[in-house]
Amino acid sequence: MDVRQTVTQLYRDYESGNVAKIMGGLPDNFRFEWESDRDTPPAYTRACHTKYELAERMEEIAEKFEFHSYRPTSILVDGDRAAAELQVELTSRTTGQRFRARVAHFWSFEDGIPVSLVEYMDTALIASQIR
Repeated sequence: MDVRQTVTQLYRDYESGNVAKIMGGLPDNFRFEWESDRDTPPAYTRACHTKYELAERMEEIAEKFEFHSYRPTSILVDGDRAAAELQVELTSRTTGQRFRARVAHFWSFEDGIPVSLVEYMDTALIASQIR
């Protein structure tokens, strides 16, 4: 698969809840980080230095939010890098509120394998839903 196909499939797998397939395709040293402000709870600010840390973080998020959709609205590819804008719809298990958020992803690949992802989102919105 090329970079665009790989990123598209990763989003499809995440939306369908197939986290095991996603984790199986990532290298052990996959790096994930959220860019956030200092008021964001720590679960959404720490970088994950391995796919195992990322799996733990995804479990924490699933405990706090129910995801209804996780869809890219655009994917741009430049060689071994990709950027995606996503529309996410979720419900906070804390507040019971259903809401939408826009997310920006920046992927890096090596030899067709995703090696890192940086995510930008409205962290204040997320923080307001878990307090």
